[in-house]
Amino acid sequence: MDELVIPSKTETKNLIFLFHGYGSNKKNLQIVGENFANALPSAEIHLANGIEHCAETYDGYKWFSMNSDNLDEWETEFAKNSSQIMSYVDSVKNSKNLSYRDVIFSGFSQGAMLSLSLGIHNNVKAVVAFSGLILSPDKFLKNADTKVLLAHGSNDSVIPVSAVDFTKSALEKFNIDTKVAIAPGLDHAINGYLLDQAVDFLRDL
Repeated sequence: MDELVIPSKTETKNLIFLFHGYGSNKKNLQIVGENFANALPSAEIHLANGIEHCAETYDGYKWFSMNSDNLDEWETEFAKNSSQIMSYVDSVKNSKNLSYRDVIFSGFSQGAMLSLSLGIHNNVKAVVAFSGLILSPDKFLKNADTKVLLAHGSNDSVIPVSAVDFTKSALEKFNIDTKVAIAPGLDHAINGYLLDQAVDFLRDL
């Protein structure tokens, strides 16, 4: 996997995987990763390019196809690629002799979607989901100790903020510890407020 790695500042005890959004690449969330590294000095940060090239962009990638606005189609495409995504995670995790309880998933938009579904399904330590929603809850959700932060802009025009209530409700059915941070007036993006909320969340784990 083509990835960017931010080394831990101390002995590596945690891994944070940052998954970019549709049509973006590994560099897009580098600033987020650097802030996370400061919040958790024992965490090694991994930012990879998505597993498929995105034809709509010059240097962009995707984790799964999103050729329509149909949620069912997103879930079908996501299911096709979920094992390949986890193979990447497992290869890094196993190379460090760590467990899923030492792993944190985070991502933006499409990256947040896969972080929520795969993170909770594999009972990772925590998930920080920026501007995302849960995909295939019936398939991937289960009772888990994963702590979740749902971070979203109130004016998101791509993934409406109503996705937060939908996702939170789905997670609470499985007793998932879920926190919410809403940035007033923010569209489909990560701003300083949401980043600060995420950093505080990680420090409190």
